Amino acid sequence: MTTPPGSLPARLDAWLALVRMPLLFTAWSNVIAAHLIATMGSPHWRLLGLQLTIAACLYWASMILNDCFDLARDREAYPHRPLPSGRIAARSAWLAGYGLLGLGLGFGLLAGPGPLLLTLLLAMVILLYVGGLKHRPAGPPLLALARWLNWLLGLSAGLVLIPELLLALPVLLYTLALALLHRAGRSATRHAVRVAVIPLALALAVTLALYPLGILTDPYALALTAVGGGLLLRRLLRLMEDPTTARVRASVGFMLLCLIPLDALLLAGDGQRLAAVLLLLLLLPIWLLGYRVPPR
Repeated sequence: MTTPPGSLPARLDAWLALVRMPLLFTAWSNVIAAHLIATMGSPHWRLLGLQLTIAACLYWASMILNDCFDLARDREAYPHRPLPSGRIAARSAWLAGYGLLGLGLGFGLLAGPGPLLLTLLLAMVILLYVGGLKHRPAGPPLLALARWLNWLLGLSAGLVLIPELLLALPVLLYTLALALLHRAGRSATRHAVRVAVIPLALALAVTLALYPLGILTDPYALALTAVGGGLLLRRLLRLMEDPTTARVRASVGFMLLCLIPLDALLLAGDGQRLAAVLLLLLLLPIWLLGYRVPPR
């Protein structure tokens, strides 16, 4: 039985597709892990709730506005998407995107000066990215900066000093590698994949360096990081041997999912092993909602 196009379930499905609902849990994973590290495992529940709400509003706004700005391109490349197909009116999407951006800023105001500043910066980066820079060389660094700011949003539950900025650095480098690999899917060349391998190797090196610096301490997390990072690097190095579009796309999907294990490893490195294991449960709703790699 097919769902009638104008029915409530069909409209809901269109909006869930527009906001790439499954990937929201990777943004929440950033905030939860960073918040627990900043509060030493004793969460400030009201602030955490506000931080998660801000992350959701800005994430949804970024996904919606991304498709609004790309509507002309998507009519040719992705005509099945909710906006080009007409399942969602462009005017409604523009209103929802900017409305969610404003709502996120409102919750940032409630969260306090630190979270508000990071919310403002994140909103600015989102607008720069979706407004056209995503198709330019600045696109991948801006996307990485957005993830870094999202992590700092969680860390704003405590003081954000040099150690905290270093702790969020692996997330920035990992996301840069992911964004570069996503872009490499267009050309699917060895050089394009090689460019993505460099920040991934740096992300692993920086994460391991946090242990001798005393910022992370758990030896089991250190071992898991070395093994997991090594396997992921091996996957990309093997991808260079035969970088077809399908294989690159599969690796992008895998790396997107690995954002949550990365957060869990950083949390475990802080000594919060149980919380790290529980954080991995965020992979479950992604699976239940039917994970798909978002289009470029």
